[in-house]
Amino acid sequence: MWRSEYTNCSGRSLLEALDEHDLVVRNTTMPTHFSLRACNAWSLLDLVLVSCSYGFLCTCTVTSEFLGSDHSIVLTNVNANTTPEDHGVLKWNFSKADWPKFSAACDQPLPSFSISLSYAYCLFETNVREAALEAISQSKKFLKIAVPWWNKQCDVAVKTKKHAFNRMKRTWLLSDIIIFKRCRARARRVILEEKSYSWQQFCTSLTANTNLSKVWKVTKSFSGHHSSYFIPTLHAQGISAKNKQHKSNMLTNQFALSSSCLNYPPRFVNVTLCCS
Repeated sequence: MWRSEYTNCSGRSLLEALDEHDLVVRNTTMPTHFSLRACNAWSLLDLVLVSCSYGFLCTCTVTSEFLGSDHSIVLTNVNANTTPEDHGVLKWNFSKADWPKFSAACDQPLPSFSISLSYAYCLFETNVREAALEAISQSKKFLKIAVPWWNKQCDVAVKTKKHAFNRMKRTWLLSDIIIFKRCRARARRVILEEKSYSWQQFCTSLTANTNLSKVWKVTKSFSGHHSSYFIPTLHAQGISAKNKQHKSNMLTNQFALSSSCLNYPPRFVNVTLCCS
């Protein structure tokens, strides 16, 4: 079922458990584990099990990243037809801006402002933004989770390990396997030493006047786990908001409705009109 080269009692027991609990395997033919005990010993060791009712909604992808382990990262997407939200942040690239073009676009005459102030502001903002989109390019910057102990030595050690691993996959020569083992061991040692040294430096810098919130913040950052401020999918009046723009518009409409004058009782409205 999961394209193993041989069958044993453990595999048959697992197959019986899948039938008993109505589970299906969503793995592809891509192997997920490699062993250095034998040349080119790849195997599909990591299984993705889902319920039969959700099996057709799930897709499994094996990445080429190992993160220092001998197991590949396996990504499982539920309802893959849904477009994932892009978490990149657009930044204006002012160093490559065409300022004469931007100035010429801003010099274009605007219609008369004999309208409401809010509409005039929106019109002015729209014109400036359109001028910026024409003259200033944008670059997408993804937020990276950084740890305080990571430095250039860690980058070099990890890149060297990846280079040795890719070479080993191509050749599977004994010399390349030995080089990969050495690079992997060195990368682990460098990361452990830098983490320990950075922690010692931080503990040495602590005093009686150190802010306690800063201590907890740095302590949490050493683990590399950061809180995600992701807003889940919003639903209102039968409409689902999935990307950031739709979510912001839905929240804006809801706030405007909550603050609307329509929520005031009639007596309060009448008193307000009389006083004004």
